Amino acid sequence: MSVSGRAAPSTSLASTATSALRAAAESGDADAVAELLAPGVVFHSPMTDRVRFEGKEEVAALHRDIFAVLDDLETTEALALGDSRSFSFRARVRGVDLEAHVLLHVNEQGQIDELKIFVRPLPALATLFAVLPPRVSARRRGRLTGAVAAYLTGPLAFVVRTADRFTPRFL
Repeated sequence: MSVSGRAAPSTSLASTATSALRAAAESGDADAVAELLAPGVVFHSPMTDRVRFEGKEEVAALHRDIFAVLDDLETTEALALGDSRSFSFRARVRGVDLEAHVLLHVNEQGQIDELKIFVRPLPALATLFAVLPPRVSARRRGRLTGAVAAYLTGPLAFVVRTADRFTPRFL
């Protein structure tokens, strides 16, 4: 089955926004990400359903935190369905290889209004969980709260990375 004709304007707006997001992510440019976001954008945490980041300023600030903890971020070509896009990226967090999958939606104005990110493998997610929430907590609620978040999340990353080294030997 072939598809002919010109793409709908929203589809090309979605492609443009996605390409710009990928470029901004690869260069670690949170200000460029901010320019792509709708005022009411929602970012769903890859770590918990209990936290969502809402609004252009908060999601842009979150990206500053994300780019501060990820190294060597590289994206893949996007997949498209209507106004939704999906792409993957690889990065490193504290020396641990991370793979992630991004789902996003673009509104009629060509702005990203929803982001969902899924992260694997578990040691990378646990390491991200140990690094990112303390940083975000410190920014949003103060250094003491950030220190408490680090105290709570650090042991999980250690246990998961250690289990990942030894458990495969038993499989």
